[in-house]
Amino acid sequence: MEFEFLRDLEGRHRARFTMGHEALGQWLTDEVDPVEAAELLLVIGRIEACELQQFSKTYPEFSLLLTREEAELSAHALAFDTDQMEDGMAYYDDELYAGCGLDDLARVLKQWLKFIET
Repeated sequence: MEFEFLRDLEGRHRARFTMGHEALGQWLTDEVDPVEAAELLLVIGRIEACELQQFSKTYPEFSLLLTREEAELSAHALAFDTDQMEDGMAYYDDELYAGCGLDDLARVLKQWLKFIET
């Protein structure tokens, strides 16, 4: 999983991830501020210490599920009804879901926190 953090022309913090993990970039950019990143790192620590089995949280645009094995992020737009699409049409949803290891998410959150606090 490759990613980069940058500031746009207006000085806002942005995250970009490679194909298959694009949802993480949008989620970080839109929904994870320093307080949220720090809280999620604490939750990950509790899961790793076996104090929690799993954790889930619903954000305005995404839902996050953390287990001991992985982190799953899915956009609410995944609930799109594909039965109403015309024949031959396909719904592109690769940017609406991302999964990674819990340790990978912790690494990303630590780097994101450091980036947005500077």
